Parts: sequence; structure tokens; C-alpha cells
Amino acid sequence: MLIFSIPCHAQQQEEADSLLSERRSNQNALLNASADSKPRFISLGIPEPGLGIMEDGLPTAMSVNYFPGYWSWHNSLATESLELTGLDESALQMGIIGYFPMSSSKLEAKSFEGGVDFSINHFGRIQADINVLAPLGKGWSLDLNVYQDLNRGSNHLDLTYLQEHIQYYKAALSKRFAKGRFFATYLYMHTRTLSDPYGPFIFVGDGSVKPYKDFVLGKDQYLPPTATFDYIDVMTGKSGSSRFVEDGGIPAHVLTAGFEYKLRDDLQLSLSSRLRLTGANLTNAMLGSIEQGNTHYTYEDGTPYDGAVQTRYMLYYRNKLNEWFTTALLKGEKRKYVWNVGANIWSAWTANHMMTTNFAYEAAKDPKLLCYDGARFYVPNAGAQYVDGGQHKLALFGLYQWNVSRAFTLRAGLRLEYGRLNGTGAFNLDGKDNNTRTEGWSLALPGVTTTPFKVNNLNGAASLVANYKFGRGWGIEANAIYTRQHAELWQFGEADPPTDKPKNNYLLRGGINYKNKWLDFQSLVMLFRQDNNYMPALWTHELTHEAGGYPAGYNESLYIGTLYSMRVLAWTTDFILTPFKGFSFHGFITLRSPRYSNYIFRPTFSDGYSEEYDFSGKQITGSSAVELEMEPSYEIGRWRIWASARYYSRQYVNITNSLYFNSHWETFAGVDFSLNEKTRLSVNVVNFLNQTGASAGIQAASLATDPTPFKNYLTSGTYLRPFTVEFGVKLRF
Repeated sequence: MLIFSIPCHAQQQEEADSLLSERRSNQNALLNASADSKPRFISLGIPEPGLGIMEDGLPTAMSVNYFPGYWSWHNSLATESLELTGLDESALQMGIIGYFPMSSSKLEAKSFEGGVDFSINHFGRIQADINVLAPLGKGWSLDLNVYQDLNRGSNHLDLTYLQEHIQYYKAALSKRFAKGRFFATYLYMHTRTLSDPYGPFIFVGDGSVKPYKDFVLGKDQYLPPTATFDYIDVMTGKSGSSRFVEDGGIPAHVLTAGFEYKLRDDLQLSLSSRLRLTGANLTNAMLGSIEQGNTHYTYEDGTPYDGAVQTRYMLYYRNKLNEWFTTALLKGEKRKYVWNVGANIWSAWTANHMMTTNFAYEAAKDPKLLCYDGARFYVPNAGAQYVDGGQHKLALFGLYQWNVSRAFTLRAGLRLEYGRLNGTGAFNLDGKDNNTRTEGWSLALPGVTTTPFKVNNLNGAASLVANYKFGRGWGIEANAIYTRQHAELWQFGEADPPTDKPKNNYLLRGGINYKNKWLDFQSLVMLFRQDNNYMPALWTHELTHEAGGYPAGYNESLYIGTLYSMRVLAWTTDFILTPFKGFSFHGFITLRSPRYSNYIFRPTFSDGYSEEYDFSGKQITGSSAVELEMEPSYEIGRWRIWASARYYSRQYVNITNSLYFNSHWETFAGVDFSLNEKTRLSVNVVNFLNQTGASAGIQAASLATDPTPFKNYLTSGTYLRPFTVEFGVKLRF
């Protein structure tokens, strides 16, 4: 439960060797500087695709970004082990390339084991994790786990006492027999979240930021104390009201069962299945822009307001999702060969009903809600989504490793996946615009139609990894990975169906490695390319004259999407030093060039302005060219001291690369003390450099090439978790 830990790299080295140095460590995947209750995403240089999680050989969610897996997963005391997938491993198991958490549950015990982890930080967040694992006799074992996370947040909100409340209850029953094992687990997890890590600041123009008035990022609240919100039901068109806190929540019921059976000494069969039943009443209040108040804005009592106005675009999800995953795997091993073949049968059924609305308030700490033309919430459902349907995957996969000699090893993998999507959506078809999302849109409006759809596609992945050892501890390694994926079901919720073109990923990587008693070293060059990205975005232009019902000087925004590619050329060096007993140092250095390619489009605005834009060669926004990680750890006697520091170089705000944020550090540290064999105390610190790490997408600058108008510019955005001290105790019995 206490998420602060430096991995013992030496203990993981034997497994890393068997996987051709592909899995190095868990890279402190749970040390997340932006969110304290979910794993961090480890970037390869392109925008985050979402976070995949595997548990007990099965995915925790079908999609990595729709109902993500961390809503029904936690690294609790019920977790036996946690590591990261290798790049080829994630491609073959999930069809995407990345480093993702992969955990296994505690299932067996020879004797009774119990544990309690408890922590509290100085902002009032409390975590408690209790686990008992006991043998029941005749090969049976039972594990019971309870985890609670009561998080007030660092910027305490008047709207709610707890910004996040996670309840996690898990039970596991297993039976060990002569040639295998059977297990079954049940999980109930409920997440209620209303965290709001946003705030206003001044964008200076040289990459730095400065405070706006007396607002302190990470300490002051930036939401008005409004308990309810108004919406229009996307199904019925009726007006409704809901409570932000009491009516929100993400319940998840997860039942998993599986068995392993040894057919003979060199052949093993396993079968596992998971049923996940979940849904959501969830709000996501996305930041809009800060604008100057005008005659449209008043306080709730009607008093005019002409100060700075923060707008929010709110998504209200009222969704259901049921998923069923089954995987069968046959593993074999000979003296020179290791192989496995398997099949996935995965299905998901969803009802995605998403309402949208807007609201506004003072751009200040402890803000008051503002009305727009007398309405607390306005322009509802201009971005509403609707899709009901199912998504199904049938995949065959295999992995074959050939130890050609003591020095040379080859590993090849292949995944062939048939996908089927079927359901009902509300699309614009045949040049019509009857389903365009406009103010007040719902299925009940005259002229709005729903259309059944059925899509079949072929996806897959292929990998080839080679390792050659020479000299004393030296080696050469190379790998090539390809994945192909089509649109997912949730992407059919908008007025325009998603592209039918597959997203193709190509990765080539190669370099050297070296290992001796005190150094484990790896240095690789990587080329990563992703084609057929389609991500609609808001593009803004200042109107030259009155047009489209807007006055001259108005910043008109168009929501336009186009297909484009991204490529990353990178050099990474990863090393682990263990020069003397008790001390280890993990370092990771990345130098990369992340660029857009084939990114060309032409928007046309209401005043007739139209220009072709070509962003090919521009650096990918939000991606750093230099990343460093430093993780020292020293253990002496009963004491252990550790730290983790990550450096990110300049990141561009807009796709024209005219605005950027300066480099920043993400830092963690801690001290552990073993009171005795069963009791361990800890003091951990987040962001000990106390950096804000402020970041924002400045909408008005989306197409700007001249940074001058954005000097000393008032904007709002996200920030890193502020300086936080956490006290913890671990008990084992």
C-alpha cells in the first residue's frame, strides 16, 4: 500500500536475463508525481495512449483509456509481485507497445501470514491496507484483503471533504494439487473521485510561470462550492440535476478464476477467465479558457461581473460496462527451446451515454459561481456522446525462443486478432448533419436518428528479438516490433464515425549491454513510428470582421481532426550500480527527437480565413527531448534511505512550437527504519524540490506563430503534487 519503494534490481536480474534484458525493473511505476492513486505512464515519446494493466495473466480492462483498468486494480498487500511488461510482451498480449504494470495475486501459503500498512500525510490523506493469508489444509489457501484510501487532496475543497475515496475488498481461494493449481478471486472496488488539480497562473513567455495574485498552486481550491449541476439527458431530452459528490461513483465487481495443469515435466496448460461488471456516474470538469467578463456574466444574485472568468467544459458520464476475458495458454520447454501458444476470447458490452455542459466562475482562489445569461450551466450537450454495443476480440498468439548457442538467442512472437464491433450510434451519414451535436442535443430531438453498425477488422502484432553475448559480460541486442489496431467501440459515440484506417506502430531498437558484479548496463537506439493517428482538436483564430454571429476580434474555435503520423528517434541508457553492500543506484538517460510527420490540414473560419498548415517536423507537444532518472538507495543496519528524481526538458505548449514550458523535476525520497523483524516505520517526501511543474494548453495559441501576444498571459492548467510529507508503518505477523 505504501507506494514509495526502490526496487531490488539485483533480485530481478535473473529474470531480466531470461527475457533478453527486455524487462529491466518496475521503474517505480507507482511513483506518480501527478496523481497519487494510479500508476504513472512511462513515455516512449508520443502522447499517452492510456495505461494498460495485467493481473494474473489477464487484462484488467479491454481498453486502456475507456473505463481504465486502475478502476478495478490496486497494488495492495494482496499482490504477490509487480513488474513491467517488456515492449514485445505488451504488443503480443495487449496489441499495444509500452511498459505497463503486470501483477500477480497472493494465492498460496504454507503458514499463516498477516500484514497491515498504514500511512497518513500532512494534508490529511489516510491509507490503510490489511491482508491475511492462511492455509486451510489439503492444499487449500485463503487470502483476504481490505484497502481504504481517504484522500482530502492538497487543495481542500469546500465542495467535498474527500476528493477521492477508494474502497477495495478482495478474496482469493486456491487449491494446490499434484500437477497444478486452481484459484478463484473476487474483487469489489468502489471509487469516488472529484479531485481538481488545477489553478490559474501567469505564463511569462520565456517558458516560466509566476503566481496569479495570491493563488498558490496545489494549496488553494479552484472550484466553487456548488453542490449540484444541471444537465439534459442524452436519451430523453429531459432536464435533470445531479449532485457532484453523493451521486458520483465507479463500482466494479470482478470475478476471476483459473487453473494450471502440468501435462508433463516440459509441458503446462493454463486457462483463466475474468468477468468485470462496472459502471460510472462520473463528472470530469475540463479546463476551458480564462476570458474577460462581459455583460453575459453575473453572480447568482444577478450582480454584474466584469473580472477574469474561468470557463469549464464538463463531461457527465452515466455509463455501464460489462467485460469477459478468457485466455488459454500452452507452454513448452526443451533444452534449446522455450515456446508458448495461446488464445484470447475477449468481449465487452457498453452503454456510453455522455452528457456535456459548461459553467464559469471567478478566476481566483475560493471562487464564486457565475451565471451566463442567467444560467448556472449553459450550452448543454454540444459534445454529447451516445453508443450502445459490443466489442469482441478473438486472438491467437505464440512466442518462440531459440537458444541457438550459449552466446546467441532468438525470440519471435506473433499475434493474429479478429475484431468485431456492433452496436447503435447517432452519426452524420451521406453528407447530412442531422446528428451534429448542438446546444440541447438528445436522441429525443426531431430529426435525430440512430444507426446500427457492424465493423469487422483484423489486428495483430509481430516481434523479433535477438541477443548475442561476447567477451566477459558484453552483449548485443536488437528487436523489431509491429502492431496494428483499429478504432474501439467507445470511439463510435460522436457524430462522425472514427476512421476505418488502422493505427500502425513500428519499433526498431538495438544496442549493447554489459554486466558484471557491480554494473548492469544497457544502451539502445530506438526508432518508433506511429501512423494514422486521428485526434480531433480545437483550433483557434481571431476573426478579422464580424462573422458567424461573432464580433470582430472574437477567438473562434473549430473542432477539426485529421490523420497524421508521429516518429521518435531516441537513444536510451539504463544502468544499475551496486559498488558495495547495501548501496544501489539506478540511472536512466533518454535523448530523443519526437516529431510529427504528414500533419497537413486546412481549416476555414467564419470570416473566410483559410490557410493550409503543415506541422510536419514540429516537436510533439508535451514530449521532452531529454529525460533523466536517478534512483539511489542505501541500506545499513536497520536503516534504509532512498530517493527518486526525474528530469524532463522543455515541453511545447502548441503544435506550432512557438510557446513552451521550461524543464522541471519530479522528486521523491524516504527513510525507513526497522523497529524489529515485524515492524517498519517510514517517512516519505513527494516533490522535495517543491516545483510546481505548471502546464497548460493555451487554446488561443493553438495556431499562433508569434509568441509576443502571450507574454505575461493569464491562463490556467495542471501542476505537480505539491511538497508532501507522509508517515507510514508496516506490521507483519
